[in-house]
Amino acid sequence: MFKKRLFLLLLFSLPVLGQEIIFKVSDQQLTALDREKGLLLQFSGDSLTTIDLEVFKINSKTALKLPPEFTFIEYRPIWQNNTLLLSEKDGGKVYAFENDSLVRIDRSDIVHWQSFSSLFNRNDSIYKYGGYGYWTTSNALTYLNPVSKGWEVISFKSKEVPQSAYNQIHHLSKSDLFIFGGYHVNDHDRLNYVPVNAVWSYHFKSKIWKYIGESDIKNIASYRRVKGDFKETFEIFNTQKGLIKIDPYNNRVTYYKENPIYFNVARTHPLYKYRGFYYYYNSNEQDLVLTKVPESIFIPKETTSGALFVNNRSKYYLIAITSFIFFSFGFVWWLLKKRKKKKKTLLVFEHKISLNKKETFLEPAEYLILKTLIVKTALESAQLLALIYNESLTKSHNEKIKNNLIESLNLKLSYVLGGEETPIVSEKSLEDKRIRVYSLKVSQFVVRLEK
Repeated sequence: MFKKRLFLLLLFSLPVLGQEIIFKVSDQQLTALDREKGLLLQFSGDSLTTIDLEVFKINSKTALKLPPEFTFIEYRPIWQNNTLLLSEKDGGKVYAFENDSLVRIDRSDIVHWQSFSSLFNRNDSIYKYGGYGYWTTSNALTYLNPVSKGWEVISFKSKEVPQSAYNQIHHLSKSDLFIFGGYHVNDHDRLNYVPVNAVWSYHFKSKIWKYIGESDIKNIASYRRVKGDFKETFEIFNTQKGLIKIDPYNNRVTYYKENPIYFNVARTHPLYKYRGFYYYYNSNEQDLVLTKVPESIFIPKETTSGALFVNNRSKYYLIAITSFIFFSFGFVWWLLKKRKKKKKTLLVFEHKISLNKKETFLEPAEYLILKTLIVKTALESAQLLALIYNESLTKSHNEKIKNNLIESLNLKLSYVLGGEETPIVSEKSLEDKRIRVYSLKVSQFVVRLEK
C-alpha cells in the first residue's frame, strides 16, 4: 500500500516535462497529422483547427461547409496522395475536401459493416481488413474501387485464412500486410468476444495468407498502434502496460518499462510520434490538453526484448506424422471393415438421377437445387429461392415455384430410393427461428454427382 501511494505521489508531483495546449473537451472530434506540412489537424463541430507542431501553437481556425447531419466523430482519417480523406467508421462513405467543403467521393451503400477494421492506403487505393457488424466479425479484405467508386472484396487464393476479428493491429509493407491479434465473436455466442493472439501476413501479389505464429505479447488486442511514419518497425501502446516496439521481419519485440507519463495519455484519443516527439491528449471534465513530449522523456532507457511470436506448428507436425504412422494400420483395418457394409450410391446426372436400374429425369431447376444441396449440405429459404428466382415474376409466384420444385424433387427421390420418407426436409434455423433451412436427408445412401 505504501509503494502504491508513493507511486501516485510521484506521478502527480512530476514537473511539467513537455509543452501543452489547452482546449475545451468539445474542441476535438477527429484529428489527423499532415506530415508534409508539420500540422496537426483538429476537427470539431463545423470547424478545423490547425496546430503547428514545430513551434507548437495554434496556426489557424477555419469554418467548414459540411453535408447535412455530418459529424466528424463517425469518421476516420486516411491520407491518399497527400490528400486527406474521411472514411466512415461503420459504413462505406468516403469524403474528400474541396477547399473548405466536404464532398462525398464514393457510390457505396454499405452500412454497419467492418466497424473497428484496419484502415490503410496502398497504391492509391483505400483498404479495410476485418471488422465487426451485425453481431459477427469479418476476415474480409476490401478496397474502394477507383473506377466504380464502390467497395469490393478481394478473393484469397490460400486455403488457410485468419480467424475473423475486429480491433486488430496491422502493419503495412511494400508487398505484405501483417495482422496482429484482435477480438473474435463466436458464431454460437454472438454477444461475447474472445482475444485472438495469432499473427498473419498477406502477400498482395499472390493473394496468399501465411500463418506466422502466436503472439508472445499477452492480449495484444488491448494495445493501440502509435500513429507514426514507421517503415520496417512500428510501436504499440497501452496506458497501463506501456510502450512496445515491434519488428515483424526479424521476429523481435522490445518492451519499455512503465513510465508515469503513460497514465496521463487519454485512451480514447490518438497518440502521435513525429520528428522525435510524442503528442498525446489528456482530458478532464472541462479541458482537453494536447501535450508535446521529447522521445527521450517519453520512452525510458531500460528495456527488455524477446520474440514477437512463437510457431509451434513444426513441433506439432512431427507429432502428427508419428501419430499417423502409429495409427495408420489400425485406421486401414477399420476402413476396410467399414466398407464391407457398403452403402448404395445415388448417382445424380445433369438430366436424371439413378440408383441401380431405377431412374427418373430431372428438370434444369431441379438439378440446380439438388446439386447445390449436395455441395453445401444446407440452404436457407432465401438462398434456395435465389437459385431459381425469375425477375419477371412476383415474389409470391417465385415462392410458389420453389415449393413446387421441392415437392417434385421429393417425389422423384422417393421413387428412385424406394422409400416413403421425405428426402429434402426443412427445419428451423438453430441461430434464428424465423429462418427455415433445407437439407438432403439420405444418410443410408451415398450421393455422388456425375458429369
